[in-house]
Amino acid sequence: MSLAESPSPSPSSSSGSEDFAALLDSELELASAADSASGFPGGPSSASLTGDDDDDEEEEEDDDVEVEALEENGTKRRRVEEQHQDGATSVRPDNDTAGSSKNVHVEVCPHPGYFGGLCFRCGKPQAEEDVSGVAFGYIHKGLRLGASEIDRLRGADLKNLLRERKLVLILDLDHTLINSTKFQDMSPAEKELGIRTAASKDDPNRSIFTLHSMQMLTKLRPFVRKFLKEASNMFEMYIYTMGDKAYAIEIAKLLDPGNIYFSSKVISNSDCTQRHQKGLDVVLGAESVAVILDDTEYVWQKHKENLILMERYHYFASSCSQFRSLSELMQDERESDGALATILDVLKRIHAIYFDSAVETNLSSRDVRQVIKMVRKEVLQGCKLVFSRVFPNTTRPQDQMIWKMAEQLGAICCADMDATVTHVVALDLRTDKARWAVENKKFLVHPRWIEAANFRWKRQPEENFPVVPRKERSKDEENAAAGLKETSKAEENAVAGQMETSKAEENAAAEQKENDTAEDNAVADKKENDTAEDNAVADQKENDTAEDNAVATATGPVDS
Repeated sequence: MSLAESPSPSPSSSSGSEDFAALLDSELELASAADSASGFPGGPSSASLTGDDDDDEEEEEDDDVEVEALEENGTKRRRVEEQHQDGATSVRPDNDTAGSSKNVHVEVCPHPGYFGGLCFRCGKPQAEEDVSGVAFGYIHKGLRLGASEIDRLRGADLKNLLRERKLVLILDLDHTLINSTKFQDMSPAEKELGIRTAASKDDPNRSIFTLHSMQMLTKLRPFVRKFLKEASNMFEMYIYTMGDKAYAIEIAKLLDPGNIYFSSKVISNSDCTQRHQKGLDVVLGAESVAVILDDTEYVWQKHKENLILMERYHYFASSCSQFRSLSELMQDERESDGALATILDVLKRIHAIYFDSAVETNLSSRDVRQVIKMVRKEVLQGCKLVFSRVFPNTTRPQDQMIWKMAEQLGAICCADMDATVTHVVALDLRTDKARWAVENKKFLVHPRWIEAANFRWKRQPEENFPVVPRKERSKDEENAAAGLKETSKAEENAVAGQMETSKAEENAAAEQKENDTAEDNAVADKKENDTAEDNAVADQKENDTAEDNAVATATGPVDS
């Protein structure tokens, strides 16, 4: 259950829980008294019910019982608080058994939330300086809930979810479920292939769509429709994107045209409570049952334990400048073993472990984050890794992302080689550790082997990630690049550009030093011989030209 699916709270229906409980108790006791008076079939009272006289006696007894029950009920009703709302207060007189008033208690409304600027319990307007609580504009415009009300709703939602054997699934859009591009950003190759024409066809099975109002094309990731259908049986699903509201709603219509999966649970950047960050504070689901699918880790700084990192979906050229896009290659992910099919299997396993009836722990006290951690650790369990010149020499290997990733996948990482090592992770075949791996018949793999296992949640074939001979490079480049993680050509170019920049800066400094010396000589020549002034000025002009060239040389390669 979510707030979007429950009746909207109103002042008339939220008079507190104590009065409702008292009324309910009195009604139940009245019904119970009537039942006991009539007797149960087969009981002593029913067996003795014979003749007209007995019937009359029974009616008299029933009348007496009903009168007693009604009197007791009236007493209880008098004990129910008599509320006189005045702004945010209510007055409750406490009555003794004789009905006399003893004390008067004044209660202040806790303002559990606001709707349209009014407290939905007492109706008092929200103070301008009061910005407490969290806005849930995606559920209904103008809705803001306080911490206690959020906790209450999450508790109720958790009970309903567990009763239905469901968890919560938070889904990112771009590069996770879809890939979009603007018309103006399409590459020449994409235009020649007629992708816009294909997106305009009225084909119910098409996966490319045109968003005319936004001048965009959107490509659905292969397997996404089956993924949503099967995931909906295990999870209550939310969309959570850093895109704007209009875009999020349009994509939700493409993914869920029948409004079956998401309803109002579409969260966009305007709903975030922290700039450039996503948070579960705007989700009416408990963190202990929330699973997140997203291709970007840094936006979930507070919820990394809930996150399953997705392999990015690059269909259009505008999203991948370093390599040719799937559209340009006229290829796509396979539905059978693509990213979404792989993650669906992981979600099924997580769901099965969480609801495992063999586990003695109560369902409400279980935590899906521990289940995710456990399943992740199974991926590289039994592997012991040594890294060879993968990290910068000036850093602690234990602090590097790839080292931490391997440990999260269940591998043991160490710095020294021994017989128990199973894998050497390297970038170059010529290192001592790489040679040792070959000589001792250990696996020698590229760092991408770890990254692939992390995305696929399965140990990948080592032969698919070999360490290949590297091209001959200058000694300076080799020393500078040694130990750096080079998992993409873009990173290699960045390292090369940095080397060129450093070298250019050194040359500029040397030229500047020569210029300073020339200036000193020029001044000395002027002091010694006034007739040499013209020559000194000429020398100065040449030095200024050299300085300009030095500055140009120093700043030129920075953008490369």
